[in-house]
Amino acid sequence: MKGNNKTRQERLKKMLIERKRKMWNELRNEIFNKLGREYSKQFDNPQDLEELSFVDAIEDTGLAVADIRREELTNMDEAIRRLDEGTYGICEDCGVEISEDRLKVISFTPYCVNCQAKREEKKPTL
Repeated sequence: MKGNNKTRQERLKKMLIERKRKMWNELRNEIFNKLGREYSKQFDNPQDLEELSFVDAIEDTGLAVADIRREELTNMDEAIRRLDEGTYGICEDCGVEISEDRLKVISFTPYCVNCQAKREEKKPTL
């Protein structure tokens, strides 16, 4: 079992590092493609308030996406820290091993499906 656990940890580490690299690339592309020089040149001199509002909305959307990516990267760093500590892939609430399928989808999740569902049930609704 020890060997299987080590193999699992190696697979998970490889997956985390690859996912983090991909997130960095997406963030970089998001910034350069949507907020970069070539994109903004189209609107260097907005013609009216409506066009200026449109430019502001596009920039806000780009910044919101960048904020989401940054938060995902922070979560990824936390997952890598847990991996180094030997706690990655273990549910923080119940201590059960989180399935690799779940970690492939949400690689930085600290909770198994059951505990995540319980947490979501407890969240207050607006």
